[in-house]
Amino acid sequence: MKSTAIVAALAALITTDAGAQTLLDTECRDYRERMSINSKTIERPETPYCATSFGPFDEFSFETCKRNMEEYQRKVEGFSECLVAENKRAVSEFNEAVRSFNRRASN
Repeated sequence: MKSTAIVAALAALITTDAGAQTLLDTECRDYRERMSINSKTIERPETPYCATSFGPFDEFSFETCKRNMEEYQRKVEGFSECLVAENKRAVSEFNEAVRSFNRRASN
């Protein structure tokens, strides 16, 4: 009986927008603090050091930095998608809080 109640509660959580977004945070998982599922802190990708250091490239350092810059581009694009998802999540949480407030205020 307990397992049925737990499954039902989990299913109810997953079916809500905010719950599903929290449990299935695919857009932002790479930008949150490690080992902290509930963390609301999102960290921007760091610029590769090679992009802003001084001096000319040799062939090896150019190829290495180019790969780092391509990876940085992918991370920034993913970070941008994360921010869009986080914005939707924040608006959804706000709307749910307003609905809850209004229910309490109408009683």
